[in-house]
Amino acid sequence: RARRLLAQGDLQLIALALIAEQPRHGYEIIKLLEEKTEGWYAPSPGMVYPTLTYLEEAGHVTAQTEGAKKLYSITVEGRAYLDQ
Repeated sequence: RARRLLAQGDLQLIALALIAEQPRHGYEIIKLLEEKTEGWYAPSPGMVYPTLTYLEEAGHVTAQTEGAKKLYSITVEGRAYLDQ
């Protein structure tokens, strides 16, 4: 199984696109990427969660706490950024 890494900017766009489809948890993003790439890429939590924090700080997503998890939703600004 190959472990090809994406650039940070690529992961930001992919995560934002997945969140644009529907609100998602970080773990769900990891699993979706692994599924969509047929197992050749499964980002580590150490890559995904800082990316989600960055997207939240940039105003592209909002996070709603659900117990120990956060549910991320795209913002108007995030959708505009993604459309660019």
